[in-house]
Amino acid sequence: LGYTSAAIDVPVSAQLYRSAGGLDVTSIVSSSGLAVDNLELTILPDDAGTITRADLLTGKWNGAAFELFECNYANPADGVNILKTGTLGDVRLLRSAFVVEMRSLTQALQQPVGIVTQKTCRYRLGDANCTVALGPFTFTGSVTAAASPQIFTDSTKAQAAEYFAEGLLTMTSGPNAGYTQKVKAFASGVFTLSLPMPFTVSVTETFSVIAGCQKRHLVDCKTKFNNILNFGGE
Repeated sequence: LGYTSAAIDVPVSAQLYRSAGGLDVTSIVSSSGLAVDNLELTILPDDAGTITRADLLTGKWNGAAFELFECNYANPADGVNILKTGTLGDVRLLRSAFVVEMRSLTQALQQPVGIVTQKTCRYRLGDANCTVALGPFTFTGSVTAAASPQIFTDSTKAQAAEYFAEGLLTMTSGPNAGYTQKVKAFASGVFTLSLPMPFTVSVTETFSVIAGCQKRHLVDCKTKFNNILNFGGE
């Protein structure tokens, strides 16, 4: 996606940068050393366009790469002067607008690198290190009662309490189709999500859900998934 603060659309190379209303970037400040240079981008969401309120709230754009540059809009062929590159960080709601954090490349240097000794497993269920096949632990269902976009029930689910805790639930029909949230708690067919779905959840809507792994040595890896040899903790 391309946007410009100019009053007209500007084509640069093969990309069209649209003049968008409600788009504002804070002043650019760069410092010497390894401190992270942060900018903030203010957006008025366009629910009829590409950047929608639901996508911002559900994290679709978190971690997206950005490039900020200046150019001669009267003659874009003159080339560009890149001011900042990096990734998008936290998104917060400010009344009717969204404020997106724009982090510079030095953000990557703030992250720990390497393996950390820990009691719980460091792998993600089903990844190349875990090796558990997710097929037998993936279930489909439909909503039989809905208290809110965050709490709803499938009365046919008879698994033990917390069986789906920390698992991923994806809606497959209705306005939330395609959206995924982590399951915070599960008991007696009632799913409580970590964050609500962006739209109302209604009875008869369908979903798929993967059993949760709380990364415990015996309860999860050995007893639940029979995968003790690939446990990733100490």
